Amino acid sequence: MTTTTPSPVYYARRFNEYMAELWRRRDFVWFLARGNIKARNASTVLGLAWWVLNPLLLGFVYFFIFGLIFPTQRDIAYLLSGIFVFHYSSQSMSGGANSIIGNSKLLVNIRFPRLILPIAFLLESTFGFLASLVVLYLIVIPFADVIPGPSILWLLVALPLQIVFNLGLAAATARLAVPFRDITNLIPYLTRIWLYMSPIIWPLSMLESVSETFQGLFRLNPMFPIIAVYRTALLGYPLAQADLVAMVAWCLAIGVIGVAMFIKFEGRMVRYL
Repeated sequence: MTTTTPSPVYYARRFNEYMAELWRRRDFVWFLARGNIKARNASTVLGLAWWVLNPLLLGFVYFFIFGLIFPTQRDIAYLLSGIFVFHYSSQSMSGGANSIIGNSKLLVNIRFPRLILPIAFLLESTFGFLASLVVLYLIVIPFADVIPGPSILWLLVALPLQIVFNLGLAAATARLAVPFRDITNLIPYLTRIWLYMSPIIWPLSMLESVSETFQGLFRLNPMFPIIAVYRTALLGYPLAQADLVAMVAWCLAIGVIGVAMFIKFEGRMVRYL
């Protein structure tokens, strides 16, 4: 007995049907994201103010360590712009890994596209990221003597691309965490290494002192071009065309691969819960 491999047309039709079902459930996504935001902040005194305080305090902790105690980076705007962007992606990884496992009862009892859960968390973390950008402009940038200019329009390119990138990360970690629960314990260590490999707590001039091989390895880090484009938008840094091209390529590739991994495995998730 021979089996035929489904044609690309079949996969394209399935993908279109899946996306259409996601769109029909968009109110459910908003309901989950809003409910998660309220639940996470209901037991705290400051409530939603932590959306602003969390990225701000995180940034100043790193500035205290790497700008004052171990002075590798004294430019607070440079440091915080990188940390806020990185924190947004690292949150997507950890949140995606927990989005399925933490809602196992919901998955067992209700039928819906499972990708809704990583998307809901991504929407929630996007609110926090936008709040951190407001903090950056209202508090940090005025003291850093940075005047916002037309380059801020690059946010209209950087943010949608990073959303696609983060969705791919969230979907991939969600897919891996269901059969392999240890992934959730491993992610904090991976993100810590990723942080130190990214141009956040060290200046770009540091690359001049290493070999071309190591420079190439650092530039293969997808966060390298992403942060570069954001610094153009937020701080007015010159934009290298190579960084823009690399950001587009990384974001689209990770987004497509992560979502494809998730959708392909989705039908078998319940047996692991």
